[in-house]
Amino acid sequence: MVEATARASAKLVSGLQEKGASFALDLEVRARVEVTEEKGVIGGVVVPELEVLAKKIIEFFGYDYGLEIEIETAVPLDSGLGVTEASAIATALGIAGALAKKHGSIDELKIDKYLNEQYMVVADKLVDKKKLLELCAGLGEYDRLCASLYGGFIVSDNRKRAIALRGEMETLHAVSAFPDKPAPIDSAMPRLYKNELEILWDEAVKGNLYTAMKLNTLLYETDLPKKMLAAGALASTISFPAVIGLVRDEGKLIEIEDAVKKEAATQIIKISNEPARVLVKPRRIVKTKEFLEIKGAQEYHFL
Repeated sequence: MVEATARASAKLVSGLQEKGASFALDLEVRARVEVTEEKGVIGGVVVPELEVLAKKIIEFFGYDYGLEIEIETAVPLDSGLGVTEASAIATALGIAGALAKKHGSIDELKIDKYLNEQYMVVADKLVDKKKLLELCAGLGEYDRLCASLYGGFIVSDNRKRAIALRGEMETLHAVSAFPDKPAPIDSAMPRLYKNELEILWDEAVKGNLYTAMKLNTLLYETDLPKKMLAAGALASTISFPAVIGLVRDEGKLIEIEDAVKKEAATQIIKISNEPARVLVKPRRIVKTKEFLEIKGAQEYHFL
């Protein structure tokens, strides 16, 4: 059995149908995957979309194994924190990891003193994580899928499935509020405020993440983001139905919680810059020069 983990996500910019921006949170979804000899049988998964994804990934690698998949999540299902996308990424990596364990290896590339990158080999070919990401497309929003896979923040054109900007977030706490009465969503908002939403996305592309987040909250009928900001939050955003306040000063966490807890259940979590990965000890640790000599290395993508 192989276990893979991916992170939840929150929205930086919401409302645009073809573009998005998200960042990863330190809430895990884990997928435990075991390869079986029952051809084409996917057991354990109760969500039809994940069963379809599992079959696509097995076919992509050219095998006809069965799979037993178990999903464990620390993310509330209807929280707005990207459980669908994180489950898809964890499942995809878990299947790739299970096949690599059976027909190849799971290794570590040592880029420099501080930076390592996990990679997998199946049947003498490197696993292209970008292709796994493409197979997950359709299970939720592309920016959330990318945030779960790569960690940090992602600004993307979801229609083109292209990343416009990617990077690490500050090491911040996040006060997550889940309102008793979520702010209503105006279905006409994407049409009525299309130009304004484009401006928010452009701000995110420029790297003005906190400005984009704050402006994003103005499109919703709720005072919770303002209350978080007044209590000392660095920035706030809405990842419907959750309201997220980012906090640099740990001493203000209780004050920010107190500002909203009469109207919402709260949870304190952290921002995550950690990528999704398979939870196994690497068989080998290789340096860049050796890695580039591996067959299929040209197919591997760093984004």
